[in-house]
Amino acid sequence: MRFSGARKLVCCVLLLIFLLSLVTCILAFTLPYDGAVAVIPTFKASETELYIIDGEGLSKDIYAMIVSLQGIVAQKEAKIYIKDSDNFVYAEKFVAEKGLTVTEFSDPWELVLACKEHLSDNGYVLFEGVGSFTVNTAATVSGAERWLSVPRSAQEEAERRGLELKADMTLKNRDGSYANTYESLYERYKDVLNKNVLIHQSPDLAALRDYGIAAGAFCFYTDENSENSVGFRKKVYLQTNPNAPVLGWSTDEMGYVEQTTRSGLCVIASDHSSNLSYLSGCDSGKPIGQKYAHRELVADGTKHYVALIMSDGDNLQWCQNLPFTDHYKDRQNSTADYKLTWTAPPVMATLAPEALKYLYDNANANDSFICGVSGMGYINPTAFPRRLLSSFAGMTAEAMGRADLSALAVLDNDTSVYRLGRAMQKYADTDGIPGGFMQIGDRYRELDGRMIWCGDKPFISARKSLWHTPDDGLTKEKFIKKLADEINAMPADPTSENGYSYINIHPWSMTIADVDLFVSLLDEHIEIVSAEEMLHLVKTNVRH
Repeated sequence: MRFSGARKLVCCVLLLIFLLSLVTCILAFTLPYDGAVAVIPTFKASETELYIIDGEGLSKDIYAMIVSLQGIVAQKEAKIYIKDSDNFVYAEKFVAEKGLTVTEFSDPWELVLACKEHLSDNGYVLFEGVGSFTVNTAATVSGAERWLSVPRSAQEEAERRGLELKADMTLKNRDGSYANTYESLYERYKDVLNKNVLIHQSPDLAALRDYGIAAGAFCFYTDENSENSVGFRKKVYLQTNPNAPVLGWSTDEMGYVEQTTRSGLCVIASDHSSNLSYLSGCDSGKPIGQKYAHRELVADGTKHYVALIMSDGDNLQWCQNLPFTDHYKDRQNSTADYKLTWTAPPVMATLAPEALKYLYDNANANDSFICGVSGMGYINPTAFPRRLLSSFAGMTAEAMGRADLSALAVLDNDTSVYRLGRAMQKYADTDGIPGGFMQIGDRYRELDGRMIWCGDKPFISARKSLWHTPDDGLTKEKFIKKLADEINAMPADPTSENGYSYINIHPWSMTIADVDLFVSLLDEHIEIVSAEEMLHLVKTNVRH
């Protein structure tokens, strides 16, 4: 076929466009990222005074108002603590060592008046109440303008106390839609918002926003069933610094984490976390350190080695509240004598160091901790931009060092050993990460104990999972018995990957009593070791 000059020109232009697109794509995935990388915000806690208010005595709306005050005050110096249940134990050492003057407030408005100087022009921003997305738009304005977030139900009281309306998130258009949307607020404030952190918080919850307000971060929430809403989130992500944490949670874990991962950001499950604006600056000075002492075991050819690892430790709010849960208390009270490894978020050493110290100090003598998935925050490593994964691994290693965590757990839905190997290599190339444990696919067990080696650093996949669902067709007791029988049938061979079993424990379907039962059913040739002890045994003995 012969081409005219015009058609030849069109073909050349199309070819040029294709080649330019190809080069751009290749560069995007091969060149190192040279832009700004997120630095997690922290705040300075006052060394002279502390204001305490009992959160359990507040309505949700007033709680959200005090959370906004807490964040605004923390922009200069954090000095408000909302006491819920037993959570004040995290600040007690700091208060005692600094000799802080403590003032307790029962009336939230008296606390507002005590901190009125921190409000710009005595201003407030009005929102409907907790349950309305306006609690998030108001929080964004509070962080940017230092105006107190006030619920509509408390508007008259706010004005009686001398506050002045500066912005109204409850305003509506003629068609009944809200005038101030997430999109319009983001456009208005995007140039002053903090690009190092995002708050993705359900409007139904009152906690967490203090940290976002203190940081001057964008606070929003996504309707996971809305294409426009998810698309807007992607736009926000693309204008946020790489490796930035997104605090909060979502209704669709897989979709939420996947989009966050592909955007080069990480998830910090924290929608029930409180007082982070204060706790990030509250540090008594005592080093963070685990009390469990790992041993460099010599392999015994008559033993099959098992590491029991509790998952979901990437969840900041769970670890922040763990000392008060049945899991933690039952573990302390259990008479069973075996080693248990928990996962913990290394970012906790930055956002709540005293809470992490308390967690370590009060653990069972046989308990140890490793880094929760998949490092500084929850990502799927195979989907994370490759040009950013090295810097993410580096930030992870630094955070692990601060948190006294020297082994890593990772989570991914991709079962390709090739793609997993490429991602694990980025971690392995980083000093301070000796190897890790992989939670892959359905119930984290789809690789059935297979190991991926990156040089001399092993990444061990879960062989089994203590994770019971109705789909198993068994009672929980029969499920546990079946799993114990399967482990008892495993060989004793420390030179083979089949001589080791990493067993995941799912905290939402298993109790400590269930784990105790499982351990009681294991045969004598089964030896339980800590996760780090298993890493050492594997590195020393397994042929690869």
